[in-house]
Order: sequence, then C-alpha cells, then structure tokens
Amino acid sequence: MKFGNYADVPPQDVSALLPGTSGVTVQWLVSKADGSDKIALRRFVVKPHGVMPYHRHKYVEAVYIIKGTLKVTINGVTKVLKAGDFFYTGPYEPHSIENPSDEESVFICAISYEDDMSLQPVNA
Repeated sequence: MKFGNYADVPPQDVSALLPGTSGVTVQWLVSKADGSDKIALRRFVVKPHGVMPYHRHKYVEAVYIIKGTLKVTINGVTKVLKAGDFFYTGPYEPHSIENPSDEESVFICAISYEDDMSLQPVNA
C-alpha cells in the first residue's frame, strides 16, 4: 500500500533516458520500489516547446493529459490533444510527444513492466 503526493516525489530529467529529449521531467509515483511488479504510474511535466522525440519500447502506455496541450504522433498519425484527452500506445508503437504551446503541460502515464524496459530512438 502507498499514499502520497506528487510534490513529494523528485522529478527526473528524461533527457538522461532518451537522447534528443528537452524540457521533460518524470516523477515515478508508483513503481517496483513500492512493490508494484505489474504497473508503474508516472507524472510528466513538459515545459513550453519541450519534446520527447520519436521512440518505441516494449511496454504499453496509457496517458491522460491533466494540463496544457500536447502534439502526439503515433505510427505517423499526429493529433493535438488537450487537458481531458488521453491516448494509448501498444508494444513497440513508435511515438513522440511535443508541447507546441507557451504554457507547461502535465500528463499521467501508466505503463506495464516488461522484461525489456529500454527506450529505443526511432528515425521519424
């Protein structure tokens, strides 16, 4: 069991995990460190004009946008999403995330734990 507040979880710079990323931080709200072996819950902050370039991974992601605007590309299909919208990516689906606005964006992302958790850059 775990209770918490996002303000108590230190943010990590995503650029250390995925080259080409700028202006994106992640907070691991629930993870294996908490005894959750199947899923993790993460909170992302994307600064104005921040970007996570096209990439893929084995785990699935379910994303809910809390604040701001995100330009999301999945398998070559691009949508501009706003607070209240959501998206899902399956295993190895190439995708990118960009904040096209002058305001911060925030989203929650639930992922599955897999035997390979690596991020693989993909040329767009």
